[in-house]
Parts: sequence; structure tokens; C-alpha cells
Amino acid sequence: MMMEFSKKPLLPLLAVLALGIAGCPIQAGDQIPCVEDVTCPAQYPVCGPSGKCIAGTSGARASVAIVGADGYAPTDLLSGTVRMLIVARAATGVATVSLASGSTNFAASGAAAAAPLFAFDVDTTAFPNGDVPVTATVVAGDASTGTANGVLHVDNALPPVSARITAFSVGTSQAASTGSANISNGGTTKLWASFTGRGNSAATLSCAPACNSSLSATSIANGGNVTVTGSVDGAFTYTLTVTPSTGPSLTSNLTINVVPPASAISLTTTASVIHQGGSAVLTPTFGFGSSPVVPGTATIVGTDGSMYSNLVSGGGVQVAPTVPTTTYSLQVSNAAGAPAASVPTATVSAASGTWSQLNNNTFLVLIGATVTALDNGKVLIAGGLDGIGGAPVNTAILCDATGACVQKTGMVSARAFHTAVKIGNSAPNNAGKVLLAGGYTPPAPATPTTSAEFYDPATDTFGGTTAITGARARHVAVLLGDGRNVLIAGGTDSGGSNLSSAIMYDAGAATPVAASVSNTMSAPRASFTGTLLGSGSVLIVGGKTGTLPSDRTADLFDPTGSGSFSPTGALPAGEDKRSHTAVLIGGASTNFGKVLISGGVNGAANAGNGTPSSTQFLYTPGSGTFTAAPTMATARSNHAAISLSTYSVLICGGTDGTNDLKSCERYDPSSGTGLGTQYPTAPLMEARRDFGLAPITISSLVEILAVGTAITPSIFAETYNPN
Repeated sequence: MMMEFSKKPLLPLLAVLALGIAGCPIQAGDQIPCVEDVTCPAQYPVCGPSGKCIAGTSGARASVAIVGADGYAPTDLLSGTVRMLIVARAATGVATVSLASGSTNFAASGAAAAAPLFAFDVDTTAFPNGDVPVTATVVAGDASTGTANGVLHVDNALPPVSARITAFSVGTSQAASTGSANISNGGTTKLWASFTGRGNSAATLSCAPACNSSLSATSIANGGNVTVTGSVDGAFTYTLTVTPSTGPSLTSNLTINVVPPASAISLTTTASVIHQGGSAVLTPTFGFGSSPVVPGTATIVGTDGSMYSNLVSGGGVQVAPTVPTTTYSLQVSNAAGAPAASVPTATVSAASGTWSQLNNNTFLVLIGATVTALDNGKVLIAGGLDGIGGAPVNTAILCDATGACVQKTGMVSARAFHTAVKIGNSAPNNAGKVLLAGGYTPPAPATPTTSAEFYDPATDTFGGTTAITGARARHVAVLLGDGRNVLIAGGTDSGGSNLSSAIMYDAGAATPVAASVSNTMSAPRASFTGTLLGSGSVLIVGGKTGTLPSDRTADLFDPTGSGSFSPTGALPAGEDKRSHTAVLIGGASTNFGKVLISGGVNGAANAGNGTPSSTQFLYTPGSGTFTAAPTMATARSNHAAISLSTYSVLICGGTDGTNDLKSCERYDPSSGTGLGTQYPTAPLMEARRDFGLAPITISSLVEILAVGTAITPSIFAETYNPN
């Protein structure tokens, strides 16, 4: 059998096609021999002047070549029906390809070939023995044509040739088929076969052990395929048998592994919050079914781009997140690549900020003490209860940046759940002093007082001053914008009733004066918040239990003249907050000047104590509206919050209604979709509730001091570095 193509040797074309058909990688450009563009692969489509394929754009409009009879060498004599392969390409697309000998046109083969190959069935018995000329023609999409000529060497009198198997493979497509495969139980794949053997139109297929039922057919045509369905787990051998009309049969084997589905059961972490630069251990639990012949794969993939493989079910994997919050997913597949039905996840947050012990030599239990930063760099901790259900104390403690916390017993009155306000430096009298007012007095935390006193940092002494009007505890005291007047409002009186009254306390007078505000708040309040706004007004939120809209109404205090209150919006239904926090947002974000309201208890459940909440709201001055902000990770009340130098808000401790908390989190007003973002941060070293936070400068860095616990602490005071 002799073929011609534009009167040039066809060997380079056959070599390139052989590489492609065998699945071998194409060599780099300028290494593949060629006779013209059609003989080059798609990666290097131009036949260069040196006779090597190179990159570029082929100028050939339509090209065709005769490859030969499938399974036969070019010099073989042919008889019977043979499958002829043609290769055709066109720049504008191949419209038609035909093969003819004179006036005889050959039909396309029932076993189609993959482009750019085209197959035709040629019955050689229609021709006399000898050389039979054939012509292949391609018509392109733009009507341009190309032709190629060849010769078939026909001798129908020759005996059959021996059997030959050129390919037996498995895969969903012929191009992707290989010598073995893994499929899922219930899944399918295909067997592909190419073979010769004169006089034989089909070959037989069989499967062991006892798995012929997995075959859609037990015979296969040359160039055809048969579907295999996996119904039983295990390793199975499939055999192709080609039996020629004379001579011995020829066989070829391949293996298909049927595997059960994989399962991804859980992914747990030893810690959901770690320090920046730290690590956590993830434990994946997964399986690949009962005794699979081939195991599957399990990988942990993190949203920070990390990936962990070679996993063992139940074995720990150490991870080190590189972004603030990373979610890890356990991705499990069986050996066939079928994924498990579920993808368990675990989230690990790398918290910015660290807590360090400042003092572990003081072991006082303090609840409801005040924590106030002084101008001399020290922090005053005053009063408080000496434990849950304990008595108010007259103890004061001064802590400084060295970690020294010195206990003092010079307070005029024992008090707890009182207020402490540092008077502004512009006040004509008492500048820089701390005004302690009201609170519960001994013997038990049930009797509020009207007494007030100053702590003078210059002399390190306490001294009595003008009493406030009306005994009260759990009230608010807010230094007004003039730096001398203090708004003292609400609280619980000696009869256990909540108050709506308020006074303006002029601490800047030589003899301080307590004067009643011209009107009262819209509702009696206790355990509520008062926040000085940029306008000089004071926002009053919460402190009243109830389900009516009036129970959730906020007030705005105008300090003009003798001062007055007016309603300003209301929290949503179910948000009658008490023991929450309120912090004015600083910085330059869109939330600048708003007030973040966080947590607290809602409702009258739990014997009237309410249920701690994780909700947060932003109050917008001017419009008087409360807008829901991102919720906290932990529901909490009786906690503490403070604005940091980064203008984010640190929220720590409190109680979830059952346990006192160590956890902390940070609200960033400048990120997210406009309402800010809630981030985790390092937890306190001691669980704390009804405690205080205050800034303290340590080694020129402003850190946050936390003091106060409900039980004997191992660390009395600790500091937070936000970096």
C-alpha cells in the first residue's frame, strides 16, 4: 500500500500523528520535522523553512493527507474491509471530507475517529488485485479545497493476517483513556479497543472475577467502545480477545477498581481564636468506605490559600493562619475523584492584641469598682464589693506602669456601683481630681448614698465634698463639654425603685453645687449608659425593663442653662437593654461621631435579670436612629468597652448569664459594608464582670488596664496591647 501527499514523503506526518494518537507529549517548537503546515501539531502550526514545525499562523487554507489503513503498515497487502484514516484541517473549519477511488465513493466508518482524523470503510473486494488509486478531498468552510492521493495494495487471494491489538484502554473518552481506572460504585466508564485480524469483525470482552454483568456488551467493534458499570466494590480485570479467521487469538488486559463513596465527617480545632503568629491544631475525621482497593484523598484547604494533604483521619494538623480569620474546609474524595457529600469546616481567627499581667501580688476581689485614668499616668481603682453578695469597701488602689498596685484605705465612704469622673484640667477648681459619687454603702449592697468625695492625685488623699441630690446607685455620671459640670442621672434609690431624676453637679466651683435638671428623663433608669456626643449633648440609652416602645426610648440631654431631656429615637422591639456598654466612635470613618451600643440584658426572664444579648446598634446623632451593627461573637452583659487608639472598640468580659467571661472582641468602624466589622481578639487572662477598663501608658505605648473580678484572682491587673 503506497500513499502520496503533495509528492512529498509522508513519514513526518505519520510520526506526529503517532505521537498524538499514542498520547505522547509534543516536543518543543523547532524540533518536529515537517513537509508542510498540515503535518505540524496545533501548538506549532507552521512548517518553517528548515523543515521543522514552528509557532505562528498557518497560511494553509485547506489541507488533507491519507494516513493509511488502521492497524496496517504502509507496505501491507490489503483484503476484505479496512478502515482508512484521513487527516484534514482548514483555517476556516472543515466542511466535508471524502475518500474515493475513481467513481467509487467510500462511506464514513461506523467507528468514527477523533478530529483531525476522519475514518472511512473501504471494501477491497470491490477492486481487482493490484494497486488501487484513492483520492482524499477536503472542502473548507470558505469553499477552498485540498486533495491528497494514495495507492492501496489489494490482494484478496492472500490468507488472513494474524491478530493485532493496537489499543485497549479505559476512560470516559478515548482521548483521556489509560490502561487502568478507578470508578465509584454505581458509576460508569468505557472500554475502548483498536485491533486487526482479517475476517474478524468484532472482538470479545470478559471480566473476572465473575463480573461480566458489569459490561453493557460482551463484544466490541474495532474502534468502538463498551460501557462498564461498577456495582460491586473491588479490583476487576477486563480482557479483550481478538480471534482471527485463522491462527491464534490475542488478548489484552486492563484493571478497573470500583470504590465506595468517601465520607467527610468532621473538622475540629483546638482553638478558634489564637494570637497572631500562633497556631492551632485541626483534627479531620473522614473515611473511604470499608476496605477500599484504592484509598481516596483528603485535603484541608484554607481561605488564606493554605493547603494540607497526606492527612490521617483523627490525626492532628497544625495550621498557622496568615489572615485575621481563616475558614478551613475538609475536602475528601474517593479514588475515583467523587467528592464526599459534606464539606466540614472550622474557623480559626488570628487575633490582634495581647494581654499581659501587670500585677499578680494583689488578690482583692472587686465587683462594681471604678477604674479611672489619672493625668499622672497612674490608674485609680476605687471601692467595689468584696465579692458576690459582699459588702462595699472603702479601699482604693493605685496602679502604675511598673506593675505596682498600692492599696490605700483613705476613702471617705465605702461604696460600690458608684460613679467616678475625672474633672477637666480647664476647671477653675478641682481640676484633675476624681469625683466619686453615690453607690451602695455597707453593710450590704442595698443602701444607696448621697455622699460624694474627691480624690486628689497631687496630695494622694480623699476628701468629702457637696453631696448629690437623691441617694442613688447604678446611675451614670458624665463630664460635660465645659470640663467642670457633671451630669448625674437615674439609678436605683434606697427603696429599690429606679429614678428618672438628674442633677447638674458643678465640680469646678470652689464649693461644688448640685442643682436639679429642669425636667426628668422619659423613663426611670438603672444600669444604663450616658455618652457625651460631639455636639455636647449626652445620649441616654437603656435601663428600663418592658415591652412597650416607651421602655426602649432613648433620651438626649441638652446642657444649655439648667439642662433638659428630650426623647431621641428608640431601640428595636425586644431590646430593652440594661448592663450594656456605649462608646463614642472616633477617627475618620463614615461612623465617626456615632455611638456603638453593645450587648446587655434584654427582657425580664431569669427572675427578672434578663437574658444577655449579642446585638449591637449604632446611634446616629441628628437623625436619632438606631441601626443594627454586626453582632458580637458572644452574648454578654456586665462587661466593659473602651475606644482604642486605632478608633476600634475593645469589648471584654462580662457574663453570658451562667459563666463569667474571658473572651474579648473588637469592633472596627472603618471596615465592612459601612456598618463596621466585628473581629476576635485575645481573651483576658482572668474572667471578669462588673469591672473597668482604662488607658495606661507603658514604655510610651498606650495600653488598656483591666481590673476587677468576682472571685479571688491570680492576676489582679492586666494590660492589653492592641497591636
